[in-house]
Amino acid sequence: MSEMTLPPAAFRKGYALCSPDNALQPDTFAKSEKKAIAKHFQKPGRKKAWAEAQSAGWSVRFVYMRLFVPVFHSTSATTDAFENDDD
Repeated sequence: MSEMTLPPAAFRKGYALCSPDNALQPDTFAKSEKKAIAKHFQKPGRKKAWAEAQSAGWSVRFVYMRLFVPVFHSTSATTDAFENDDD
């Protein structure tokens, strides 16, 4: 039986917001610092809100994000298994 080779994991560079307790916010991942901030703080008042967040300990970090390649495995079930489920 031949083994299936998986493609290499993909990495991307970008920026993400980091909370005061040093937890990265993955939903804010973007190509630039400004875009990462814009994903969390909306206009109008973004600059003021970001200044307040920075004073509270928020920051923007340069990160590498790893993208996992999904692997799907097929399963087969016999008709006996379906018949036994009805009981």
